[in-house]
Amino acid sequence: MSLCSSNSEHYVWQIAIPRLALQYDFLMNGILALGALHIAATIEPPESLVYIDIALQYHNLTFAPYRAAVDSINPLNCEAALAQSIITTVIGIALPRVTAARGETSSITENIVVVFELLQGVKKIHRIGESWIKLELFSRRKHHWDPGSVSLDSDTRAALERLDALNDETLASIDPIQHQVNKNAIVYLRHFSIRVANSVDPANVLAWLAMIDKEFVDNVRRRQPLALLILMHWGVLLGELDGQHWWARDSGRALISELLDALHPGDMEWANALAWPQKKMGL
Repeated sequence: MSLCSSNSEHYVWQIAIPRLALQYDFLMNGILALGALHIAATIEPPESLVYIDIALQYHNLTFAPYRAAVDSINPLNCEAALAQSIITTVIGIALPRVTAARGETSSITENIVVVFELLQGVKKIHRIGESWIKLELFSRRKHHWDPGSVSLDSDTRAALERLDALNDETLASIDPIQHQVNKNAIVYLRHFSIRVANSVDPANVLAWLAMIDKEFVDNVRRRQPLALLILMHWGVLLGELDGQHWWARDSGRALISELLDALHPGDMEWANALAWPQKKMGL
């Protein structure tokens, strides 16, 4: 299964979630979209094009009912909504590479922004439905907030310290609110970087997207340089999933490459900050 990384998750994603999908069309459509996209990713055009079309049709059917479920979260629909949020994230990451088979150029940054926006609902699901959720999905992991026994390597630690310093120098005195928004994103990035150092698990990579403030997402959409630079550093985490999950193949590298084209180093500190993600992805 595309989303399993432990034995307990095999039960959740192969039995419990499909059973739940019989009651919620948006989840059934999400599963069918993901399945069609997976098939498309494993075969070549022109055969893959049919499956891409099927995936997009099912994917488009999920949006309105998923949002409606999040807007009226309750003990019955909260697990289905949470499962669909994970499926939507994975599809959003995979789509640009898979749809390239149709000759389309789809921006992975724009896709990530859409995922960001859809995942804002996850916070609401957790806030309201924490006690209702019994399935062990990504964001329900025990010890999810424990950093783990392995600490960051010196290169990663230095890269995140550079981000912090750039944020302080650029925004601390002129825009304290935006400075704090970025600081929060970097704090979460550091936490999940430590988690990935302990276990290269999709949960430890994707959870960052769900934790970010809405203001940070707005800054990415507006192409605010520091927000793009922080997102680029998250791209290194996404790159860790390459080779482990079909939907993440080349996505970290593609995201960083795309953001490099959008960012131009203004001085040596910016150049140094841009150099680390490039080096990690071999760009």
